Amino acid sequence: MKTALSLSLGLLLLSGCMSMAKLDPAKQEEAQRTAPTCMTDRECELKWAAARRWVMNNSPYKLQIVTGDYLETYSATGGSPRISVRVSKEPIKAGTGGYIILVAVVCDNMFGCVPDAWDAAIAFNKEVGAAASSEQAAELK
Repeated sequence: MKTALSLSLGLLLLSGCMSMAKLDPAKQEEAQRTAPTCMTDRECELKWAAARRWVMNNSPYKLQIVTGDYLETYSATGGSPRISVRVSKEPIKAGTGGYIILVAVVCDNMFGCVPDAWDAAIAFNKEVGAAASSEQAAELK
C-alpha cells in the first residue's frame, strides 16, 4: 500500500508539472510499470549509481541535492522546456529490504518538456532497471 502511494505521489508530481495536453495515460502506465526495483544492497548500489549517472547525463541542470536515497537537480525556470529531475529510493514494503526507485521529470514550459517528460521517465526506468543486470554480466566475463 505504501509503495502504491509513493508511486502514485511520484507520478502525480510528474503529471502536475506538465501541460494537460501532454498527459498520456499509456506512457503514464508504462512509467509506473517499469519503475526499477532492487532487493539486495549490491543491486541497489548499482541502480542508484545508474540513476545518478542518468540524471547527470540527461538533465542540463546540476545536481542540487544528493543523498543516499534522494537526488534533485536545480529546477527549470523562466518557461524553459529543459528537464529537471527528482529521484527517490523508497522502501517497497517494511521488512522486505527491497526498494523502488521513483523519478519525477518536470520542466517549466506550459507546452511540454524537451525531451517529453514521460519519455524521459520511461528511459530512466529502463536504463536504471537494466543497470544491475549489465554490471553483473560484465563481472561474470
